[in-house]
Amino acid sequence: MTPERFEELADAWGAELRRWPDAERADAQALLERDASARVVLARAAELDSMLDASVVASPAAALIQAALAGAPGQGVKRGRTGQRRTGWWWPGTWAAGVGLVGAAAAGALVFGLALSVIVPPGRSTGMDRDWAATTFDAGNTADWSDE
Repeated sequence: MTPERFEELADAWGAELRRWPDAERADAQALLERDASARVVLARAAELDSMLDASVVASPAAALIQAALAGAPGQGVKRGRTGQRRTGWWWPGTWAAGVGLVGAAAAGALVFGLALSVIVPPGRSTGMDRDWAATTFDAGNTADWSDE
């Protein structure tokens, strides 16, 4: 193990070798026994560990915990941006999704119409301008039902 790798591990895992990855412990112990600079690195890591251990984080107030739980999905009364109570699936702003869907469908129809007008040149028949009944019955495709 190099001194640089030892320092990286001390920065990441702290001064207690039992917290270090299993594969690194034996090499780290061997380096500690033969290199004084490794012991200095470990002493600095121990100072940092003790400062972090002495640090105390205050517990959140009960009101803050209740407010966080009340705002969690599926918990309590849901309120909109204005503070009004929301019930069920309908709440202000839901209609915007429907308007957007209708707008997207209209835009798609418009694009399809424009594309069709570019693909089919003026004066050329698409076959849709003839009456379907006239093409079916006037083409001699009539059935003979006299035997029935």
